[in-house]
Amino acid sequence: MAKNITLTDTVTIASSGTTSTSLTMQGGRVPLAIVTPSGLSGSAFTFQASSDQGTNFYNLYNEGTQYSVNVGASRYIALNPDVFEGVKVVRIVSGSSEAATRTIGIISGEL
Repeated sequence: MAKNITLTDTVTIASSGTTSTSLTMQGGRVPLAIVTPSGLSGSAFTFQASSDQGTNFYNLYNEGTQYSVNVGASRYIALNPDVFEGVKVVRIVSGSSEAATRTIGIISGEL
């Protein structure tokens, strides 16, 4: 069970973009949930992880399948924290281009 749960930060997807800014996970924290804004365009998010402090990013897979969550506007969406264990830097990728700049909240905690 996760502990020390907090809204640690936000990431931003630029207008007409699909990929968010990156978030460095501090102190063994992992993403537990995301909070989407009211005007979100995308209906699914995938994730990218970096193994070199944010220089190169790779699509995040779990057991051979790219990790994806269905999303919508104004939602609190739980994530599987086991998928993010060991991830130091993460980005969100929207399944479609966002019509305006979108800020997504990231709730994290320690496993």
